Amino acid sequence: MQQAREGLFRAAALDERARWGDEGDILRTDKRPVRWAYRILAGTAIFTVLFICLFDVHEYATGAAVVRVDGRRAVTATHPGTVEMVLVQPGQHVDAGAILVRFYDAEERAQLSRAATEFDLQLVRLLRDPTDLVAKQALTTLKTQRDLAAAIVAEKILRAPVAGTVSDVRVRPGQRLQAGEPVLAIAPNDAEASLVCAIPGEYRPMIEKGMPVRFALDGYRYEYHDVVVDDVGQEVVGAAEVRRFLGPEVADALHLQEGSYVLVRGKIPARSFVSDGKTYNFFDGLTGSSDVQVRKEPIVVLLLPALKGMF
Repeated sequence: MQQAREGLFRAAALDERARWGDEGDILRTDKRPVRWAYRILAGTAIFTVLFICLFDVHEYATGAAVVRVDGRRAVTATHPGTVEMVLVQPGQHVDAGAILVRFYDAEERAQLSRAATEFDLQLVRLLRDPTDLVAKQALTTLKTQRDLAAAIVAEKILRAPVAGTVSDVRVRPGQRLQAGEPVLAIAPNDAEASLVCAIPGEYRPMIEKGMPVRFALDGYRYEYHDVVVDDVGQEVVGAAEVRRFLGPEVADALHLQEGSYVLVRGKIPARSFVSDGKTYNFFDGLTGSSDVQVRKEPIVVLLLPALKGMF
């Protein structure tokens, strides 16, 4: 039997068995990983408790925004007509009263010429015979017609209402315009840029003057601009009223869904910004998104609303 066992097991195994006898030993494991796991779990739990007690969650009111140039004057057609000449270009400086656009006025000038000629003839007749009552009456009528014709001719010329820089030209020679259609725009040289935000109306009670606004310009990734609220609309209005306030030039640029909005305005600190190492100017009508921080609460209050009174 002994020989059979020796043939079945290795000699080293039999010697080790003889050294220990019939009794075995307990299984021994390394406890260091378990200790580190407990420490990590305890540290994570402590950090989580401190985090939810000490840190806040911020709520932002997000809305569409558009850049407006303060003092910008839109020049529109005062009467229906066809553009004859455009005498300015975008970026050109003009003085107040400078001629911007001429409309075709051949017929109006012909009427003015006839009225002026007839007026001169009646004036000569009256000078020859100061007692000619017919000439006096005709002279009065012709003077009114001449002045009216001159006013109509003058209206065929659009002049700059203020001194500034031409920022937008929307007409070309030969184009037919109706009264009220935009022709071009003029921005004062020292004009500042403002931000107009359309914030959802439910946030109106939370928004106050002096709150910070973060503005992200469309088309420029990771370019943020900080603006301070200067004015908050006193009424909550619909999307159509917001578009009417912004004007036809930029109303369609904002993607406003049906609902209520409050208009928030703020001054943009600079007239230019830097993106990818290049400097760009703010122009009227640039769009983007705005975020107004309206509320913050500790995380623990969000998890346990019953603690709101304590904080």
